[in-house]
Amino acid sequence: MTQILGNAIWNVLEYLPVGVCITDSDYSVHFWNSCMEQWTGKKRDEMIGTDLRGHFSRINKTPFQDRLKSIFTGSPPVVFSSQFHTYIFDAPLADGSMRRQQTTVLPLEHQAGYYAMFVCEDVTNLTTEIQACREMKNTALLELEARKKAEYGLLVANEDVLAYIAEATVRLKTPVSMIEGILREMLSEAEKGDCNPEEMKAIIKVQIQVAASVVENLRELNDAIVTGMTEIPAAYRSMNQQ
Repeated sequence: MTQILGNAIWNVLEYLPVGVCITDSDYSVHFWNSCMEQWTGKKRDEMIGTDLRGHFSRINKTPFQDRLKSIFTGSPPVVFSSQFHTYIFDAPLADGSMRRQQTTVLPLEHQAGYYAMFVCEDVTNLTTEIQACREMKNTALLELEARKKAEYGLLVANEDVLAYIAEATVRLKTPVSMIEGILREMLSEAEKGDCNPEEMKAIIKVQIQVAASVVENLRELNDAIVTGMTEIPAAYRSMNQQ
């Protein structure tokens, strides 16, 4: 293999912006291009004639071995996606993380059988962009869901406030009607001359307290309307319990 590197096609492989490695069925390296040197930090002289598996242990793993065996019998190309395998060749970036790789392995026929040609593409930036897009999509979906929940919560809160106001209004009618009835009765007795001054004073004091309670209820009802309060104020809670 090394004898034919002077051929134009091999010169093209040498300077392609992808990593190219060619091995025989024993994984002895016959070709290691400049891109592979740059990515892995392993020089050509260090790699040629050595077992690829001794340098990159991931190739020894069963999922890789099972799929690579067929290459040496001339089967169709095998693709190792970065989505499932991340990388085959250890190619660290400046920050210490590994370069994400899309690796295609093709059978390369020769007189005694087939070589395996590994063509390794750096998809780190593409993967990062895809992940960023996914994160943006997920963020947008979460924000949309949060907005829907907020809108639903606001709708429920408005309905609660309206229901609360309606209930409170009904409950206020009772003490107001009672005050009105008692005052009318007192007026009737006064007109007949049958009223007892002391009894009238006692009744008036009680009605003043009832009226004060109504005023307080009205104040809290007004606060509930203005602030959008959904919890029943103390005065109404006490009234409900009674």
